Amino acid sequence: MARLATLTDTAPPDAASTEASPHRPMIASSGDVPRGAGWAFEFLWDGLRCLARTEPDGLRLVTEAGRDVTSHFPELGVLAPWTSTSGLVLDGVVVALDGVGRPSAGKLRRRHRVAHPSEVLQAQVPVSYYVFDVLEVAGASTRRLPYRQRRELLAELDLSGSRVVIPPCFTGVDAEAVISTARRYGLDGVVAKRLESTYQAGRRSRSWIETPVRRTQEVVVGGWLPARGRPDTVGALLVGVPGESGLRYSGRVVTGITAGARRELDGLLATLERADSPFDATLPEDASGAARWLAPRLVGQVEHRRWTATGLLERPTWQGLRPSHPATVAAPVLAAPVVDTDLELDELETTDGPEAPGAPIRRAGTDVTGRRSDAPLDPSIVAAPSPADVESALRSRFSAHFVHNTLTAIASYVRTDPGRARELLTEFADFTRYSFRSGGEMTTVGDELHNAERYLTLEQARFGARLRAEVAVAPEVRGVLVPPFVVAPLVENAVRHGIEPVPGGGAVSVFAAGSGSDCVITVSDDGAGMGPEATRAASQVDQRHGGIAEVSRRMRAAFGSQCDVHVDTRPGVGTAVRLRLPAVTAAPPDHVMVG
Repeated sequence: MARLATLTDTAPPDAASTEASPHRPMIASSGDVPRGAGWAFEFLWDGLRCLARTEPDGLRLVTEAGRDVTSHFPELGVLAPWTSTSGLVLDGVVVALDGVGRPSAGKLRRRHRVAHPSEVLQAQVPVSYYVFDVLEVAGASTRRLPYRQRRELLAELDLSGSRVVIPPCFTGVDAEAVISTARRYGLDGVVAKRLESTYQAGRRSRSWIETPVRRTQEVVVGGWLPARGRPDTVGALLVGVPGESGLRYSGRVVTGITAGARRELDGLLATLERADSPFDATLPEDASGAARWLAPRLVGQVEHRRWTATGLLERPTWQGLRPSHPATVAAPVLAAPVVDTDLELDELETTDGPEAPGAPIRRAGTDVTGRRSDAPLDPSIVAAPSPADVESALRSRFSAHFVHNTLTAIASYVRTDPGRARELLTEFADFTRYSFRSGGEMTTVGDELHNAERYLTLEQARFGARLRAEVAVAPEVRGVLVPPFVVAPLVENAVRHGIEPVPGGGAVSVFAAGSGSDCVITVSDDGAGMGPEATRAASQVDQRHGGIAEVSRRMRAAFGSQCDVHVDTRPGVGTAVRLRLPAVTAAPPDHVMVG
């Protein structure tokens, strides 16, 4: 704490009389992401902005408007490790996360409107306090210190705990890489902060620039709601996107319905009216009570913050009609798709009892769907769920628990090794760019293993010497075609469930080589291993074990009976997953034009 004491002792006197309000937070200006040196970048977290003050009788939380909400979030006062330190003032955001680890305004509203919540509600909607600035330490103001020094103080306070999160900040990085990461993971945007800026309490300043991420989506108009007191005037549009069983409701759009938008819609709505709803499910009562239904022929565009985990547009704004046909409207890949499966696994053959040291791992005689590898393919295994649903589920798992760990690891290097932090952020951006590529494309074994290597590089930043990794691809199989995102989930399994539980860590190996007319990809670890029950659980998409069976489904959807997936495992020895697929490369073009 010596460094902390030095910084606070040397801080210039806090001229409270010159500040708009020393007990109000500093406010960012809106604008484009700034370029050039001298800026740090933080992600924009959607939540309730609060100043937290520790006092002799506990923690006090006050919103931007000056409202005391301490009683709404009692777990922050009870569980935060810094409540015993009196005279500490922090700036941050109270956040509630959705099912895939993103801030959820809807979940937070459930907590914000309830003072003295029950233990049941606290368990159903847990909250955390994301701290990004420190304004006072032991009663001494730090507002006149530059931002970079306040972040150093924040790091030295060591606040992180079960309910307190110190989100990362990035310096010396490409601003586009940060905002691209925010966009890919459904975050709200980026806040750029001048490294030398002081904390200007209660004021809006260009030293902090907030750049929200906005997304666009074409939607089909399925109905409208009248404006209050004006039954013939459009007050809101009810919109949806095509789904497997019809038009899937995506929300109501109020913002952006201007006089010009109403003139554009006038005359069209009357000709499309129908008696029943065009949506494939019952709408919420607040959307269907006075609804006027339309034939689903009009296509418009909305701008929105993101898709919620339940498939609704968050904060949509109407942009106007589009000439597109409803059938061409692309449904989004939701962040947390539900994958239903009734797949039953036969027990894999494993070795439970002790064996001589160095005994080989016995191969299970079945693939992860419980059939012999040469058995005919059951079409139902491919039909439900679809490969696209499975791919979305696999990707969403990385969104849930990988992004936070990675960004935290990168943040730990910002002060000690900025060059390393920049390298890791670039690796992270490349990993997400590849992983969220178009689901309909095939990729190559070379690219797939390169992406797995990126993942291991990022995990090594977190595990350090506890994780050793090796990735190798034989030249003859680099161009072999494979469905995207089938190797990374297996590598993640090896790290999380093989290496992480072992105190001394271990090694993960990923190899691809030719075998006759086939290509064989092997992901192995020398970690904890799995018994029969754990192997059965590993076939399901959940948060404990990876989607081995889902990888198998996607492989079989692409290659039929020409591929197989084998799991070799023994508790205390390790696990190896082997993918065998036909060594098919992309067909060369029929002819080459010579200029």
